[in-house]
Amino acid sequence: MTAPSVGDVVAEIAAALTDARDRLNELDGTAGDGDLGLTAGRAAEALVEIAPTLDATDPAGGAKAIGMALARRAPSTGGTLIAFACLAAGKVDPAGLAPGLPTLAAQLEAARDELATRGKVAPGDRTMLDALGPAVDAVRAAAASGETIETALGAAAAAADAGASATSEMAATTGRAGWLADRARGHEDAGARLVAIVFAAAARATGR
Repeated sequence: MTAPSVGDVVAEIAAALTDARDRLNELDGTAGDGDLGLTAGRAAEALVEIAPTLDATDPAGGAKAIGMALARRAPSTGGTLIAFACLAAGKVDPAGLAPGLPTLAAQLEAARDELATRGKVAPGDRTMLDALGPAVDAVRAAAASGETIETALGAAAAAADAGASATSEMAATTGRAGWLADRARGHEDAGARLVAIVFAAAARATGR
């Protein structure tokens, strides 16, 4: 079996985001602006355009290119946060890092930290971070254990899914959901579910 290229993985993520537009709009409408699905659709369009170019770049260049594309095409609050996270991943110095999973883990950690800083959020605040944080931890653990990228992304997808599900019982503290906390309770955070969708798509693409 031929391993999928980075472009293939990104194309799979784009397809998953396109399919999830209505679901994300519905979740976001519970206590948000109800437009995260629109952002996801625009992000998907950007990823489809850039996917064919990614195999010719290194991990840093690819992350930067994705961040810039998302900043241009999906300039909502959520899209901008994700764009900044990708740009932060692109700034990771590969010197001293083994290629493959260790580099990916370092990039994801940088993305997580940037999202937390830019969004002024912490774990438990019912945001994207509640899915991204556990996923990053899973990738780092897999890298430390010498696992394959397929195993790492499978574990990350499961962790992100659990993290997104857990947001249904968290009290919202930020954004519009913060002052509609009672309305949000019992429903997943849309941003966290978006993160879980991305990792699930990446896991599918690498696990084939």
